[in-house]
Amino acid sequence: MKRRDFICGLSGLLAGFCIGNMVNIKADKQKIEYKNPRQRDISLGGFGIAISSHCNLNCKGCDVYSPLAKKEFVTYEQFCKDMEKLKELAPDREFDTVFIGGEPLLNPELVQIMYKTKELFPNAKRAILTNGTLLNKMGNNFWQAIKDTNVKFSITKYPINIDFKSIEEKAKEYDIEINYDVVKSDKIYDLKTKKILNENPDKDNGFEWSKNILDLSGSQDWIEKRFTCPHRGIVSYARGNIYYCYVHAYINAFIDYFKVKIPITKDDYIKIADAKDISEFDDFLSTPKQLCKYCKQCHNICYGDEPLEWGFSKRKITEWT
Repeated sequence: MKRRDFICGLSGLLAGFCIGNMVNIKADKQKIEYKNPRQRDISLGGFGIAISSHCNLNCKGCDVYSPLAKKEFVTYEQFCKDMEKLKELAPDREFDTVFIGGEPLLNPELVQIMYKTKELFPNAKRAILTNGTLLNKMGNNFWQAIKDTNVKFSITKYPINIDFKSIEEKAKEYDIEINYDVVKSDKIYDLKTKKILNENPDKDNGFEWSKNILDLSGSQDWIEKRFTCPHRGIVSYARGNIYYCYVHAYINAFIDYFKVKIPITKDDYIKIADAKDISEFDDFLSTPKQLCKYCKQCHNICYGDEPLEWGFSKRKITEWT
């Protein structure tokens, strides 16, 4: 079994999986061309699939706002329509995919969706990012699908009491390799009661827990972020749309829950069903988004703050601001 340390398990997996196919990146602020912010340097090479919006774990400061989200799934029918449209627009492209949530395993049609992805894009890379809490309840059809579709299996290992040994034995039975992203914590929590069980014997390993910071004033330089944001190109698919990054795809849950005024316009996403040419997606991804004015683009530890102790969300706005 392997362990990899990421500031954020989601960002790390998606970026490392080359979601977005970024080329000619201008990350040096001295080289930012403000007069030509629409220069194409990102093409649609893959995306994170928002299999579910909600989650069963309720992490404090969740990057995709799952504690605030209503129950929502991508359906197999909708997924097929959208992916077949992309295949029609770009028959020679192989779209890499990462099944993300919320918690992907909550979606009852996940197995069918995995098989459909391989059918349409047989040579593409595929991965699934899960918190692992439901794996011991998954049937043999799920494990067989993981093997059949060559899905890279990644578990974010939270400091909770899960029988990982049983999971590893099942994975070994199907010859599936598990990659762990370990969340650093001094404590182990009980999943059901949310109470602390004991000190974590593995407390020195893993990545530091932090929070993605939103700017409710909308004062961020959205043109500059076009070139400097570390999440740029981490493209996401949700509700039949392609979004510039996963924050844009999920931020509606934050907006609805706290009733804040962060506008989402038709320029912040592209509806797959309405597209006439694949170049529309490449142009969209290479264009600044005004929604970026509301995101500080990084986690609190990027600004020199202390890491947070992982825990369960109390759904307070300060967890994300």
